[in-house]
Amino acid sequence: MNVRTKKLLVTVAMCLQVVLLQAQATKSITVSQMESYTDHLTLQSDSKDMDLMVKFIFNEENNTLTVSVISYRTLFVFWDNTRYKGVVKGRRIHADKLPYVVSSNSTDQFRLSKKFLKTLPHPHCKYIFKKWIEVDGLQPVDHEIKMVNDYIEQTFDIQGKRNSVTVTLRDVMLMDVVKQKGLKHKYEISNGKDLNTKYQIFIQRDPCFGLDDEVAAAQKALDAIQKSFTSFLKKYDSGVVNDDGSKQTFQELQKTLIDMFPKSSDSSACQKIQQARDQYNQMVDSIQQMNVAIVPSTSDVLAAVGGDEGRAINAKLILSNARQLDNTVALWLVSKDEMEREDLVIQGRNIIKDTSAMIGNSRGQTPEEQNAVSLFRKAEQYFNKVCK
Repeated sequence: MNVRTKKLLVTVAMCLQVVLLQAQATKSITVSQMESYTDHLTLQSDSKDMDLMVKFIFNEENNTLTVSVISYRTLFVFWDNTRYKGVVKGRRIHADKLPYVVSSNSTDQFRLSKKFLKTLPHPHCKYIFKKWIEVDGLQPVDHEIKMVNDYIEQTFDIQGKRNSVTVTLRDVMLMDVVKQKGLKHKYEISNGKDLNTKYQIFIQRDPCFGLDDEVAAAQKALDAIQKSFTSFLKKYDSGVVNDDGSKQTFQELQKTLIDMFPKSSDSSACQKIQQARDQYNQMVDSIQQMNVAIVPSTSDVLAAVGGDEGRAINAKLILSNARQLDNTVALWLVSKDEMEREDLVIQGRNIIKDTSAMIGNSRGQTPEEQNAVSLFRKAEQYFNKVCK
């Protein structure tokens, strides 16, 4: 391998190394009203006083994202892409030549250190300092720009209430006071780095934000049906009535409630609203599914004798008790009073005890009796599962 080839390979290797060092880092992060995001970067890995803390804060009410860079030392950044030749003369930075309005003490002076200058590519005059932050989906909020900063901060309006935006951090520099005389300061940029770090920011918005009226309306509808359903259920919790007239009264009241509380078909991403609507619809279903039976006469009970050891098996009465047990569970679910819940548990256990004594070990002699026994056992299992 000749000398020329070796030089070429060395040059290629050095170029590849530069490309790798300059490769952009990409990070996916998530922010919400309740949770900001903090990252830690460094301008020089072997020096802790060159560490940076980057913070992202989302404000849902204002629909803004604030990006802050914090350091132990004074920070300096360019707020727009700036050509070296246009602002630097003999290492001195002329604030009045910057392509944006900047606030500074007229007696202060700013310059690049020789050490930092050596890190910039040649020719210096053609070098362009990169704007410290690049964004997509964000609009910067106007604010005062200072030459000397304890921290760097920029607030952005989020365009169109987007759920995803990007922020890329570029040139950030450290600035030190090298001379001070009265109110006059001389500052020197000692270190700097193109962070070249891109943040893909996912914004978790509160789906209930701004929906206070809708939340209140959903809860009001739930409270109304809960009150009516509880009253209706208590009146017919036995699942039986005395005669046809009483059953007709039950049916008319049931229809009135069904007409008064139509089922809601709307859906909402807000969990508070959706939970209230789901509970509301469950009570609508419960009202529609309620039924009562006319109490069977003594002759009817005696007419149907079966089961083990001559126990009476009356399908109508067993079905009535199954409904009564289901209604007891429904009342238990909507009740918020512990004493009332205890009474309902006792009531349910008594229904199970009396009906089980009636059934004994029988599964029923006829299909009607078998169906009644099966439905009651299912109601019993549901009661034992829920009312603990």
